[in-house]
Amino acid sequence: MEPNLNIFTLNCWGIPFVSKNRKERIEAITKYLLSSSHNIVCLQEVWSEQDYLFIKENLKLKLPYSHYFYSGVLGSGLCLFSQWAIQDVFFHQWPLNGYIHKIHHGDWFGGKGVGLCRIKCENRLINVYCTHLHAEYHEDDMYLAHRVLQAYSTAEFVKLTTYPADVSILAGDLNTGPGDLSFRILTQLPQLLDPFDLKCEGSNPAVRRPTGTSDNANNSYSDPIVSKAAPEGKRIDHILFHVNSNLEASVVNFGNPLEDRVPDQPFSYSDHNAVMLELRLSQTNEKCRRESSKDDIFDVTIAQAIKVCREATDTITKSRKLFLTAGGILFMLLLGTVGFWPSSLFSDVIKIIMTGLCFYYLLMGTLWNRMEMNSLKAGLIALENFTRSKIS
Repeated sequence: MEPNLNIFTLNCWGIPFVSKNRKERIEAITKYLLSSSHNIVCLQEVWSEQDYLFIKENLKLKLPYSHYFYSGVLGSGLCLFSQWAIQDVFFHQWPLNGYIHKIHHGDWFGGKGVGLCRIKCENRLINVYCTHLHAEYHEDDMYLAHRVLQAYSTAEFVKLTTYPADVSILAGDLNTGPGDLSFRILTQLPQLLDPFDLKCEGSNPAVRRPTGTSDNANNSYSDPIVSKAAPEGKRIDHILFHVNSNLEASVVNFGNPLEDRVPDQPFSYSDHNAVMLELRLSQTNEKCRRESSKDDIFDVTIAQAIKVCREATDTITKSRKLFLTAGGILFMLLLGTVGFWPSSLFSDVIKIIMTGLCFYYLLMGTLWNRMEMNSLKAGLIALENFTRSKIS
């Protein structure tokens, strides 16, 4: 008899010294997982290694196998816990990860990417991909091209590493909702299914129907102004899956398993809502692959992704000119005023600030700009190559 897969994912919002009630929430999340029936757990934003070790120690009897994906300066924040043995692990770091000077966003310092754990479940191989794509942060979405290429890189990674797994599961905070360009790339290229669109067999009263996982009015950390305008929030945390042609997967249960508040506390488990998915696997003799009639739809998706990347390269070219111009003006000003500055503390402070800004602008217009441009070009060429290969 095939075992049911019961997957849980949550963005834990575990930023040391920044996230509110972090310690209490980590303890509450651990306590919940101990009493739950989940056999695969994917967590994001576990930025403290001590928090990961705390969860690992407390779950060692229930979920004895675990892995933390170390990366970047702070660590990727991604970790996975499993009832079954983890056979292989691999981490693919994205070349585009936000900006180093956006310290308050912090994505660059996390060295974000997608982590893969191949799990041996009896006679089955299960690929579990845990990831956390770049957030929007602002309405103008300055990171759109970054997130689109992260989605494409993740989709290609899943597609190329799926074999010989029987089941592939992508779980995490994808920072993209159904219908968005990044979400379409993630589901269409590796043919991942969204359980939201499938019939659910179960009716566990402890699991609520799936709603928005971010800015939900039921979450204590949501912005009241934002959640009032859209009470259900945005469904940006997902568990997507794919099974090979010899298997069928039935959705036994799917939804948001956590209560609105930590028991006996006024706050929620995180600023995101958790998602769970329970799958029942069964053997089949039929070929259950998704139909290729959606190729035209995917062609539109890739064309839109290429357009976003080309617009981003134009923006980077313009920003390069601005950075170099500003840095050049400051450099000439500093050079031309040598010997004219009065000897005072105030003048010394002004010169230090101007020198720092000059160095910053020149660095951003040269090294950093070139790094971002090359990363964008690599993604754009990959997208264009994919389009050409379909035509030929």
